[in-house]
Amino acid sequence: MTGRDGRPPEPSGDPREAALAWFVRLESGDADAADRAAFADWLARDPAHRQEFDRLSGVWSDLGSLPDPRMPTPRLPDPRRAVRPQPTRRRLLAFAMGGAAACAAGLGGTVVLTGWPGEIRTGTGERRSLALADGSSVELDAGSALAVEFSAAERRVRLIDGRARFVAAADPGRPFAVACADGSVTMVDATVTVHRRPDDVVVAVEKGTATLAAGNRPPVHLAAGHCRSYGPDGPGPLLRDGLAAETAWRQGRLVFQAQPLDAVVADLNRYHPARILLWDSPLAALLVDGSVDIARPDAALNAIVRTLPVRTMRPFPGLVIIRSV
Repeated sequence: MTGRDGRPPEPSGDPREAALAWFVRLESGDADAADRAAFADWLARDPAHRQEFDRLSGVWSDLGSLPDPRMPTPRLPDPRRAVRPQPTRRRLLAFAMGGAAACAAGLGGTVVLTGWPGEIRTGTGERRSLALADGSSVELDAGSALAVEFSAAERRVRLIDGRARFVAAADPGRPFAVACADGSVTMVDATVTVHRRPDDVVVAVEKGTATLAAGNRPPVHLAAGHCRSYGPDGPGPLLRDGLAAETAWRQGRLVFQAQPLDAVVADLNRYHPARILLWDSPLAALLVDGSVDIARPDAALNAIVRTLPVRTMRPFPGLVIIRSV
């Protein structure tokens, strides 16, 4: 987010976005006296500017003492024990710079693995298969999270982030429901993939039938082979070839069919060892088509640069910024 002369523009929006712009410029090694003078002027204009820059600087200064995010993610602990994971560079970067469509993130919050049952998370590049107490199973994609909320009346799972494939065991008296964002999917004896994206949720039915309830619209019936997205306004139309695209990750690929760039970045961030950010908000709406080898997430970045009017910056280890040309 720089001006035509390569310097940060006059900040006019969120102080956190401006703070990141200044931070990248000053730490790049290319800042000159004019940059430093302009930065000092920006700091003096508003106490919020100093506060946001100090937050970002403080978080980044801690990264050197933390484990490298490219190291393998530890396996989930014994489900009978609650464990608080050690912080990682990726988690702190997410706190400092999270958000797919903008570089203005909130700091704070804590990622806590509370064991089984409860909240379960997979790390970058990590996939896990889980057996539930009722005989159902879950395959959790990388960078994903869910919470199991079973009761005597209902088998309920909440998908918090990412994507998961659910194989629901037959129990007609106790439906299996997956809640995610603004809706839920209910099934009895079915195999369903649910994928949370930045602006919507996609549901793909491999086997059996499911009922999708979202927004204020009436629930819709989904048969085997059906794939729909939904958002706050309710279910969308059936997605052609959606089932194949939503299950390709199990064969080691990510498939994008006219997907907005922010959704593509969200998926890549679950596999890429660095944190990928969109620098310019309008880039989020650019559409991407293609198929990516999960084991080569950098190849996807190279393809994005070749086909879209963007370029990448890598100002620090563990951070990739996609910005307009």
